[in-house]
Amino acid sequence: MSFIAASPLFAADLVTNISLNTTDSFKRVTEEISGNKLTVRGYHSPENIPGAVGDALRFDGYSTFIEGEVADFNPTGASSFSLWIAPETYPIVLEDQPSTEKITIAGTINHSAKTGWEFAIDKDGNYSFDCYAGGWLASVEASDKVPCYDWSFLAAVNDPEAGTITLYRNGEQVGQGKSLGPLGNGSSKLTVGKTADSSTSPFGIKTFNGLIDEVNVYNGVLSEAELNATPENMADLTIPESRFEKDLLRPKYHGMPGANWTNESHGMTYSDGKYHVFFQKNANGPYMSRLHWGHITSENLYDWTEEKIALAPGEDYDHKGVWSGAVFTDEEITGGVPNIIYTGVDYARAYIVQAKPTDETLIDWEKQGVIINGKPVGLSDDFRDPYFFRNGDNAYIIVGTAKDGIGATTLHRYNKATKTWSNDGSIFFAGNSKEEDGTFWEMPNITKLADGKWLFTVTPQNTSKGVHTLYWIGDINEDGTFKPSTEKPLDLELVNGQGYGLLSPTIYQKDGKTIMLGIVPDKLPTIDNCNLGWAHLYSFPRELSLNEEGNLIQKPYSGLEELRGTGYSTENLALDGVKTIEKVSGRQVEVRGVFTVGDVPFGFNLLKGAKGYASVTYTPVNNKLEINVTKLNRKVNDQNSFNGRYSATLPEVIEKGSEFILDVYLDGSILDVFVNNKYATSVRLYPTDSDADGVEVFSDGGTVKVNSLNAWVLDSAYSEGNDNPGSDVEDPDAGVDGIIADLPEYVNVYNMNGLLVKRNVKSTEAIAGLPRGIYVIGSHKFTVK
Repeated sequence: MSFIAASPLFAADLVTNISLNTTDSFKRVTEEISGNKLTVRGYHSPENIPGAVGDALRFDGYSTFIEGEVADFNPTGASSFSLWIAPETYPIVLEDQPSTEKITIAGTINHSAKTGWEFAIDKDGNYSFDCYAGGWLASVEASDKVPCYDWSFLAAVNDPEAGTITLYRNGEQVGQGKSLGPLGNGSSKLTVGKTADSSTSPFGIKTFNGLIDEVNVYNGVLSEAELNATPENMADLTIPESRFEKDLLRPKYHGMPGANWTNESHGMTYSDGKYHVFFQKNANGPYMSRLHWGHITSENLYDWTEEKIALAPGEDYDHKGVWSGAVFTDEEITGGVPNIIYTGVDYARAYIVQAKPTDETLIDWEKQGVIINGKPVGLSDDFRDPYFFRNGDNAYIIVGTAKDGIGATTLHRYNKATKTWSNDGSIFFAGNSKEEDGTFWEMPNITKLADGKWLFTVTPQNTSKGVHTLYWIGDINEDGTFKPSTEKPLDLELVNGQGYGLLSPTIYQKDGKTIMLGIVPDKLPTIDNCNLGWAHLYSFPRELSLNEEGNLIQKPYSGLEELRGTGYSTENLALDGVKTIEKVSGRQVEVRGVFTVGDVPFGFNLLKGAKGYASVTYTPVNNKLEINVTKLNRKVNDQNSFNGRYSATLPEVIEKGSEFILDVYLDGSILDVFVNNKYATSVRLYPTDSDADGVEVFSDGGTVKVNSLNAWVLDSAYSEGNDNPGSDVEDPDAGVDGIIADLPEYVNVYNMNGLLVKRNVKSTEAIAGLPRGIYVIGSHKFTVK
C-alpha cells in the first residue's frame, strides 16, 4: 500500500483541532484553537508514534486516555467531525461477558444532558457516530468494521438542511441516518481513548488499544478532498522501546510479547527461516480476558520480534476468545504447511477449530471453521487445548478434559475418507488420583523421542501441590491410546507446585534436537503487573532427551552459547568462602561451575548489592538444591507459598567425589537453573535495588574444589560481532586434519570470548565433542557446525 501526504484539514471553520502530539513536560496535548491543555493520563509516559498527520498517540488498552476542556461549540447549521484510528485490538467492554455496547473513541457526548457527539466502537470492530441533534440521540452505524493494524480516517457530517447524518471511512460512505437539527454540544469536556464514566482501577476496560491522531471538529460540511485524506505514515503498532527502557525487571532474551498479558506458549514451529511461537495474549492490558493468539519470531530462540496478532475472536464459535491449542504440520492433512488448531469459546461451549496461514511467513491466518463440534458426551464441560500427533499412518488429536472428576485427555481419530475427526468420547489417557493427577488436564502434549519412546506432558489443575507440570514416558498402542511405562507421573520441574515454575510446555523438534519452552508466570499482585505494564514470560529453551535408564533429562539449548559476551574463566580453584567473579555483573548473566562434591555446600550469589543478594546453593549432606531470595530486597510474589526459598531434593544421589555441574542464567526477573545437564527449573524474582548486579561463587563452611568456573554477560550483540571472524576460518570437514598435523602434540582450545574450553589435550582430539561454535587453537580458528 502506498501513501501520499495527508490532505490538510485546517479549514477556516475548524473549531477544534487536537494533533495528539505531547509537546510539553506535563503529559499534555494542546487544543490548537483555544490553546487549552488536555492531560494524557495512564501508567506510562505519553508515547508519540509517527502518525497519520505528524505524530499520533499510542493508547495502551487499559490506562491511557485524554480528558480536558475544549472550546464551546454550539453550531446553528451543519457540523463535521473527524479523527484517525489504527487499533491493535478491539476494546474489552465487559470482562468475559457478551456485549454489544460500544466504547467512546473520542467525543463530548453527555447522555444525561442529551448533548455532544462521539465516535464509538464495540468489541468486534463495529463502529458508529453518535450525537444529539435537535435534542434527539442519533446513532449512525457503519456497514463495515474498522480493521486492525491499518489507519482508518473516520469522518461524520451532520447536515440539518439535508436532513442527514453521514458516516465515512477513508472517504467511502459507510452509514447514514436522519438529522433532526444542529448538534447540541453542551459540555465542552472532551474525552479521547475511553468511555468518560468507565473505571480505570486497576485495569481500565472500555478503553482503546492502538493509535489515535488528529481529532477535529468543524463548522460546515467537509469537502470530498477532505474526506479522502491519506496518511503520511503506515500504522506502527509496535510497543515503543521507551516504555520499558528503564525497566530492570523486564528480560531481554526470554520470549514474551511487547507488552500486556501472555500465557501458554502453545505453538512452536519453524518456517521462512525463523522459529515461530504462538501464545495466549490479551493486548488490552496485563490481565486475562478475551484471549487472542499472539505471535513472536526468532532466528535463534533468544532475540525475539513480536508479529501482528495471528488470530482474534469474532466468529460465532469463538467470540468469547481464541483459546489454547497447537501448531502442527502434516503432509496428508495440511500439505506440509503449519496449521493451527485451537479452542474456540462462545460463552456457552468450546469447539476445536482449524486455521491455515496465507503464506510461509505465518503472519496472516484464515480460519477454516470447526473440526470437532464440542465435548464428547459424558465428559467435563471444560474441554480445551487440542494437540495433534501422528503415529505411522494414523493421525490423532488429543484434548484436555476430565473424566469422573480426574484429569484426562480425549482421543479423536482422523478419517481419511471423510476428512473428519471422530468425537466418540475415546480416552487417550487418564489419571488415577485427584491428589496426584488433578481434576482437569490443561495443555496435553505428546512427542516421539529419538529412541522411539513417547513423552506425554500435561499441566493439571487442583492437585495436592496445586498447578504444576507432569510427564510420563511410554508407548502409543495400536488404537492410538497411550501406555505409560509407569502409572505414577513425574515432575517436569525440579522445583514445582502451586503454579510456579515452567508450565504448559510447547515442544518442537528440529535438526535432531527436541526443544522445549513454557510459560513461567509472574505470580505478582495485580497492582504490580498494572504498574509494570506486562505479565508473564517464557523460559529459556531447553533440550530434552532420554538417558540410558530411559529417564527424561534437560539441558540448556546449545544455541544459548551464542549469547555469551564478556567473560571470566578459571580452573582448579580451591574455594574457601566467597569470591567475586570479575568482569561479570548485571541483570543478564550466565554462571557455570563444575564442582567436586564433598561435604561443604557451594553455589552462586547473584544480584549482589549493598543490601542483599539471591543465592543458588547445593548442599551435599541432604542432596538439596535451594534458590534463596529472602536476603534480596524484592517485589514479593510468593508469600504463603515458597516464601522466598525454592528447594528440591535431587532425584538421584550425587556421590562424594563426583562432579556437579551448576549452570545458572539470569535475565531480568527470571532464573533458569540447570543441574548436571539433567534437571532444570525456572524461578521468578524481582529485585528492587538498582545496585543489585554482583555475581559471586561461594563455599559455605569449608573448602570446595572448583574444577572449572565460567561466567559471561549475556549479550547477543557481542555474539553477532564475533560470529564472522574472517577468511581464516576453517571448516572441520574441509582440510582441518592437515592443519592439526602441523600443531604441537598437546594444545589448549579457546572459544571466541577468549575462555579456555580444553586444556592440554591431544591436538588430534582438540575439536572432538565441542558444541557448535568458533574456536581458536594456536593461530588457527575452527568452525564447529
